[in-house]
Amino acid sequence: MINVRTARMLADYKRWANQRLFDSLAALPPGEVNKERVSVFKNMIGTLNHLYVVDCIWQAHLEGRGHGFKTSHDLLHPELAELRQAQKDIDHWYCDWSERQTDASLDKPVEFSFVSGESGVMSAGAILMHVVNHASYHRGWVIQMYFEIPVMPPVTDLPVYLRETDPASFQPIRAPAAAPTYVAQFSSATNVLPDRYR
Repeated sequence: MINVRTARMLADYKRWANQRLFDSLAALPPGEVNKERVSVFKNMIGTLNHLYVVDCIWQAHLEGRGHGFKTSHDLLHPELAELRQAQKDIDHWYCDWSERQTDASLDKPVEFSFVSGESGVMSAGAILMHVVNHASYHRGWVIQMYFEIPVMPPVTDLPVYLRETDPASFQPIRAPAAAPTYVAQFSSATNVLPDRYR
């Protein structure tokens, strides 16, 4: 399903993207990360705690041990600096774990229990892909909250990571000679976005 090279790249991308986000969050006006917003997790810090707790749960599954969580909504680290360090530590764990894998170990099935108590099985590589995808998804939630401040969020896209970490192998996609015809239909919806999001 996933090879060693891709696993290492995905784990490092997650580390890089989280670091970028936390660097940006630390520069926000005081109180913004804890300010209540319309969100399942109430605010930026709650959303990022959810991301961290899920990382901890899947780390435990990969290590073949229990995790003790009954929910993925625990607010383990209410302070940004503390959460930033905890996230940095677990991101490094995923990078180190990926470095130790082989193609065969990434294909190995891992049995686990969800916080609901239901049992499941996924390959170790699929678990890593889920963890990376889950983090990207919820970073997106936090980035959306930036527009309520309003402050421009950091760019955490995979192509930006590739361009910055391995510029020699990064081949940017060339823009089409003519814009697709459907763009005009959505132009009014995108007028509110900064140029880089259009």
